Amino acid sequence: MTDLFTGPTRRRFLVSAAGVASLAGLSACGIAHTATDPEGLDGRGGDDELPTQTQAPNAPGGPAVITGSFKSAKMAGRETKWAVARPSGVTGTLPVVLVAHALNTDESTIFSSFMDMQGVLQRYVDAGGPPFALAAADVGRNYFHRRNDGADGGAMMLDEFLPMLGENQELDLRTDRFGLYGWSMGGYGALRMGAMIGAPRVAAIAVSSPAMWADPTAYPPRAFDSYEDYLANSLFGQQQAFSRIPVMISIGAADQFYTYTRQWAAELRPPAAFGTSPGGHTTRFWRSVMPEQVEFLGRNLALSSPSA
Repeated sequence: MTDLFTGPTRRRFLVSAAGVASLAGLSACGIAHTATDPEGLDGRGGDDELPTQTQAPNAPGGPAVITGSFKSAKMAGRETKWAVARPSGVTGTLPVVLVAHALNTDESTIFSSFMDMQGVLQRYVDAGGPPFALAAADVGRNYFHRRNDGADGGAMMLDEFLPMLGENQELDLRTDRFGLYGWSMGGYGALRMGAMIGAPRVAAIAVSSPAMWADPTAYPPRAFDSYEDYLANSLFGQQQAFSRIPVMISIGAADQFYTYTRQWAAELRPPAAFGTSPGGHTTRFWRSVMPEQVEFLGRNLALSSPSA
């Protein structure tokens, strides 16, 4: 694995689209849920707390989700849970997309009825799209970089979880070239991990509402431990790392991270596929854009690996 922002990268030209919105606030990395709105679908999400999940990770009718855990040295020895879904009716070795989860969610959230990414993937494959698998691991509140407690969610995903996926014969996944997906905290995490590895190994990155802060003096301590930590791990000023990786960014026009995300994306060369539509930092928005993101990831994973 190369150091952050130093690996080779590549990305093709993609259509850029944008809307106009105001900054709705800077504190959220997840969504708020109420008793009358358990999935946070009404657009009022604002804080970074999600309810404790009490349901099985499988969404009704979706492909099976395989789960497990391992003791992660990169997460300071913590027992780390993981979950993988392969589309039903597909055999043989599949490419994989690493899923980076939002704050106060975990590895099962993407496979719950809240997100149901495996159901979106199944419908895509049933319609003739090239198949791939989804794989998520629990980073807790780590924000995908090394923190003061010694844990590093990004290193765990790339140095431990990804090799484990490739070695697991039951899963039958190829990891020499993979995709990345994430939302909110995980949107930042997917972009950061993509910059760490670079092209041609990273086939594509699709993110929703990435949690990013452009001001090195104004960020929440949950995201960075210090000013120096921000400078070492912020994605601002590092856009060149994505010049050879296909990137899709989706964000609601009322999302509290819209202004920072738009500011960051404006410096990408060539531009990302940037899409915005009415919506906020909510499950409703993330689910609405997921079919397009799955298609984007599948299409790029199916392409022949370009030369570095």
